[in-house]
Amino acid sequence: MPEQQIEQQKYSPEARARASALGSLAMREHSALELRQKLLRKNHPSDLVDDLIICLQQENLLSDRRFAESYWRLRADKGYGPMRIGKELQIKGVPSRIIDLARLETEIDFFAVVYAVYQKKYKAAPWSDYKEKAKRQAFLYRRGFDHEYINAVIET
Repeated sequence: MPEQQIEQQKYSPEARARASALGSLAMREHSALELRQKLLRKNHPSDLVDDLIICLQQENLLSDRRFAESYWRLRADKGYGPMRIGKELQIKGVPSRIIDLARLETEIDFFAVVYAVYQKKYKAAPWSDYKEKAKRQAFLYRRGFDHEYINAVIET
């Protein structure tokens, strides 16, 4: 192949889109929707982006399941609960069945997570009145913990 054709091929729209996608994936895992949106913001043609997403999934370079598993671990390590993490994954375009499967695969102990968050915020200080208790419960609820986790830590 002549050198000029190689140069043209290297800078084709397909090659530029693929290079951009691989660069993003090299930094961190992405959901298919996230990567699609990122490539479209960089003005790559939508039909080309859709084909590229399919190709990357077939090559196992892009995986919603792998993304969801890493996202569960990342957000739990930052002190967020399962309700919030699950909702964030839905917003990022991950299907519910993959969200649920990834949560099971990661085997995160959310009782340990909620306890660590509570201890970091409130140390060992007991709540003094019901207004303080409600404030603490609201904090944990905003973090994405449901009543089961909140009651386990507040009542101890």
